[in-house]
Amino acid sequence: MNQLVEVINQDVVVTSGNLVVTKTLIGQAEDLAAEHEAFNTNYVIGGRQALYSLLGKIAALVEQFDAAVDKDELLELVRTQLQDQYGIKTQHNTSDITVLVRYITRADRKTAHVYARAIETARANQIAPAHFAGYLEQAGGVERIRANGVENIDNGISKPSLQEKLDLTRKYLNARREFPIATVGVSAKQAVNFGAASHLNILVCSEHEGRYYVLAKLSADEALEKKLVEALAQQLTDDLKQVHKNVDRFYAKAMKKRSQNTLKALIKQRPAVASGMLRANRIRSLALAKSNTQSI
Repeated sequence: MNQLVEVINQDVVVTSGNLVVTKTLIGQAEDLAAEHEAFNTNYVIGGRQALYSLLGKIAALVEQFDAAVDKDELLELVRTQLQDQYGIKTQHNTSDITVLVRYITRADRKTAHVYARAIETARANQIAPAHFAGYLEQAGGVERIRANGVENIDNGISKPSLQEKLDLTRKYLNARREFPIATVGVSAKQAVNFGAASHLNILVCSEHEGRYYVLAKLSADEALEKKLVEALAQQLTDDLKQVHKNVDRFYAKAMKKRSQNTLKALIKQRPAVASGMLRANRIRSLALAKSNTQSI
């Protein structure tokens, strides 16, 4: 028989009297498994970790933008650059974080929204940029955070998740710092009795004829602060569309006031530095006005 083929074992085949070493199907599967493992380690896991690291850096930059006295002018320049250089037009109600994400990543609107949502959620939970990547891993990734923004659809109406309400509540409280409902002054002696300052504090009050009397202060630790914010968040209606608009408008107003106050304090404490910043702001404003004129 001229084409005698005899299988000697799984890896060696004899064809026409010639010994040929060949890969079995199982052997090929093992090779592909090793290749897939390498791909998963180097590209999937490595790529995800690299993305989380990048988003952490963007989150850190967002904080720097928030602290900048000329934040509004800087963001307007970013928007202009996006449109003029990359043809990416942002809406007036596009969040500042989304604008920065699109400028840095050049991502499409949906992807930018997913990334921005992850950053906003981390900031709402007071996650430091240095711990951002670990937070995303524990939260299940950027897509899981986006999905958690809205609970399962019930009767055709999307119900907001507790996390979305928490994000809005923290954003509101952050803005309310610039426009407090009321302020209470205490003497140096009383301040000692109040204890050390913390992010949030509880004033134990007694009300009499429309006037509140402060009896004591309780510093809120992380666990108690979380309960306080959750209690406030639960008061929000499930229809958050108008709430979002109101909070975003109030937050923008508060951040503008914070920038102005920061600049005033800088002018008072370090006038030379403030003068340089004001001059830089004027230059940016002129450049922005020139760019807008050319684009008309």
